[in-house]
Amino acid sequence: MSTRESFNPESYELDKSFRLTRFTELKGTGCKVPQDVLQKLLESLQENHFQEDEQFLGAVMPRLGIGMDTCVIPLRHGGLSLVQTTDYIYPIVDDPYMMGRIACANVLSDLYAMGVTECDNMLMLLGVSNKMTDRERDKVMPLIIQGFKDAAEEAGTSVTGGQTVLNPWIVLGGVATTVCQPNEFIMPDNAVPGDVLVLTKPLGTQVAVAVHQWLDIPEKWNKIKLVVTQEDVELAYQEAMMNMARLNRTGGLLICLPREQAARFCAEIKSPKYGEGHQAWIIGIVEKGNRTARIIDKPRIIEVAPQVATQNVNPTPGATS
Repeated sequence: MSTRESFNPESYELDKSFRLTRFTELKGTGCKVPQDVLQKLLESLQENHFQEDEQFLGAVMPRLGIGMDTCVIPLRHGGLSLVQTTDYIYPIVDDPYMMGRIACANVLSDLYAMGVTECDNMLMLLGVSNKMTDRERDKVMPLIIQGFKDAAEEAGTSVTGGQTVLNPWIVLGGVATTVCQPNEFIMPDNAVPGDVLVLTKPLGTQVAVAVHQWLDIPEKWNKIKLVVTQEDVELAYQEAMMNMARLNRTGGLLICLPREQAARFCAEIKSPKYGEGHQAWIIGIVEKGNRTARIIDKPRIIEVAPQVATQNVNPTPGATS
């Protein structure tokens, strides 16, 4: 088993104060354009006469396009569909290798959310910050690329190209593509009242990585140091980083299942079949309504035991076995 030590910039001949997360100004959902604004911006793209479902041998070939994280497009060659997604994020952890793995897992997660477990090809999108010194660029970017590549290979696919540009911020993302038959993906509109929601990774990663960055900001750390220890912050950060880097290949981060299947799925996902460190919890129920989510007045908080010691990552400089 391999567990990662905290990234040490000095091991790569960088200044000890180097932080990858300083090469961006927005993080998490702060990067997202609000959904209602996005829908307005995309209105012209939705006016497409080629958006209707097609048929092959009498069967409807479903199509999914604008407004979703993944597109499903019937191909000219009968009976096959193109399932494709693209995504990118900014640095949210300071370990470049793990950030590369996280970026790759983030791209693939939208395929997995469609029930697609095999990816045929990946492209990598990379923005190199023009604020980096030549040494920082030459030491850090190869680690990011290696992490992305290793995660792609773990997913059974490969990176065959992409695009690299200079940018004020570091940008990490890609494109994931697969060609499959209609029975190999699940359209995201099949939930019915009574189905339950199953979560396959603990929530709170954004809080964990944000608080970890506060360790370097005295005015922020001083506000919380009486209620949380530095050791707890480091442990939560490592846990969050490992969870984000783990592929959602078991079905996605949030899955909707018939109630009778959910308990069986939760038990199976913890079995050796999926490797160590996988967990799942039933966290909600589908109700009839307007397709919005709500949190009950007194939700139950489930504490998750740290899994860091059981996680597997490819060893790189700075890792121990």
